[in-house]
Amino acid sequence: MELVGEQYIFADKAEALVDLMRINVPEYAAAKTDHQFASIISRDMASITKDIHLSLSVRVKPNDYPPPVAVTSFGDHGIAILKLTRFPSAHSPKGEEAVREIDQALLRAERAKGLIIDIRKNAGGDGATVAMATSYLLPPEPKLLVVYRYRAMKPDESWTWERLPHEVRGAYRPLADKPIFVLVNKATFSAAEEFAYTLQKLGRATIVGERTKGGAHPSKRHIIDGTFVLSIPIAETISPYTHSNWEGTGVIPDVACASRDAVKIAKELMAKKLGRK
Repeated sequence: MELVGEQYIFADKAEALVDLMRINVPEYAAAKTDHQFASIISRDMASITKDIHLSLSVRVKPNDYPPPVAVTSFGDHGIAILKLTRFPSAHSPKGEEAVREIDQALLRAERAKGLIIDIRKNAGGDGATVAMATSYLLPPEPKLLVVYRYRAMKPDESWTWERLPHEVRGAYRPLADKPIFVLVNKATFSAAEEFAYTLQKLGRATIVGERTKGGAHPSKRHIIDGTFVLSIPIAETISPYTHSNWEGTGVIPDVACASRDAVKIAKELMAKKLGRK
């Protein structure tokens, strides 16, 4: 309770939630399993905040063999398809390796005439890595992407990267002027939504697929008693272009379609944009 009260981004909701949790302590104590306990706590969190980033879950063993972070393939008409499964922090285990993987995957797409970026099922990650990936798709001039507003700290601005991992002799952004389609669905979440939302509001990409999950609050994870993971939103993401975000609403696609049809439709739209039948 103390962590939520001290750290949750919205102080008024944090206070109301702590009051409710104090009242419901007997119900928490009666929980028969760890999963039931986490479910009851998360229920109360949602009832006050409606914030899907705020949750308590049972800790699970990490996947020893996670899928590749970034994979580039090529289709007809000079179209490249880049699948991004997550945006890992450079400071996480194997984080630097993951950043290099994203860098190389985007560079492999440089010979494409157009790029489709698939972030369906991408659950997010780190905003700095989102800024890096976005930087490949824009000219090298500095561009403000989002602002993170904290409860008790000064706001933090996220800008495009001045220099990308591969750049040793000046800026090299071969994708900056090529058409971009971004695929999203109901499982696209958090930092992945930031990636799609920012590109959409900059007019840099066409978003195709389903409305995304709707979580715009960067969070901090706490391990509780070695058993539970408590996720607490500590900031609010604000777009300098809309002065708002996608919290609760999700990113709304420019072209709505079922997730299973997104690749096919994006390819058709890209072919038309490239002047092919």
